[in-house]
Amino acid sequence: MMPTRRRVLRSIGAGTAVLTLGSGVAAAEDHDDGDGDARVRVAHASPDAPNVDVFVDDAKVLADVPYTAVSGYLELPAGTYQVTVAAASDAEEADEADTVVYQEDVTFEDEAYTVAAIGELDPDVSDEAFRVAVYEDSLDRLDEDTGRVRVVHASPDAPAVDVRVVDDGSTVLTLADGIEFGEASENVEAAAGTYSVAVFPAGADEDLDEAVFGPVDAEVRDGEVLTVFAMGFVTEDAEPEFELVTAYEDAERDDDCDD
Repeated sequence: MMPTRRRVLRSIGAGTAVLTLGSGVAAAEDHDDGDGDARVRVAHASPDAPNVDVFVDDAKVLADVPYTAVSGYLELPAGTYQVTVAAASDAEEADEADTVVYQEDVTFEDEAYTVAAIGELDPDVSDEAFRVAVYEDSLDRLDEDTGRVRVVHASPDAPAVDVRVVDDGSTVLTLADGIEFGEASENVEAAAGTYSVAVFPAGADEDLDEAVFGPVDAEVRDGEVLTVFAMGFVTEDAEPEFELVTAYEDAERDDDCDD
C-alpha cells in the first residue's frame, strides 16, 4: 500500500553535474495491472535547486540530475506511484534520502508525461515556491516533413508570455499564447525547418523591442516532438539568466502503433 502523501521542503546542498539513468524500476512490476505502459521523463527547471535524485516508489531511477537537464523517457506499467525528489546523494532508496524536496503519489496512465521540478526552493527573486508539475505529452504520429512544438513556462519571475516565430519583424506563427508560470502551451505542428523565435509579454505589440528574449533560432525536426522550456530569471542581475532549453523526442512510428 502507498504511504500517505507528504511533502517535505528542506534546504539542500549541491551535488555533481552528471546525469545518469538508473536501472532500478523493479518496484514498478508491482503495478502491472494490464492497462499498458506509461512513459515518464523528468525535467529539472528549478533555478535555485541543486542536483537531484528521482525515486519511483523506493527505486532510484534518475541520479544526479542537474538544472536544465531533461531525461529520456522511462517506461512504467500504468498505475499510481510514490514519486520522490531529493538532493543528490548516495542513497539508493527513497527512505534513505535525508533531504527530500517532494514526495507524493502520482497516477500515470497509458500516456507520455513530463514531470518537471519548477519554482524556487527559497523564494527570493520570485514568489513561486518549489513544486512538481506533471504535463501530458503528445507523441502521436506526425505527417511527413512535420514536427510538433510545445512551450513550458518554467521561469518563476516572468509574467505571462507569448512565444512567437518572427520574420522581418512580424509574427508569422504563435507557439504559445498568454501562458503563465507553470503552464504548458497547446501543441503546434509546423513544417520542419529552422525558425526565429522571440518571447514577448502576453499581448505585447509585434515590435521586437517589446521582446523580453530573442529572437533566437529554434529547429523543428521532421517526425520529432520539440518541447521548449523557458527557464531561469528575467529579473536583471538575477542568476541563472532566462534561457530557452529544448528537448526532442521521436513521435510514434507506424510500427509503434498497432491499430
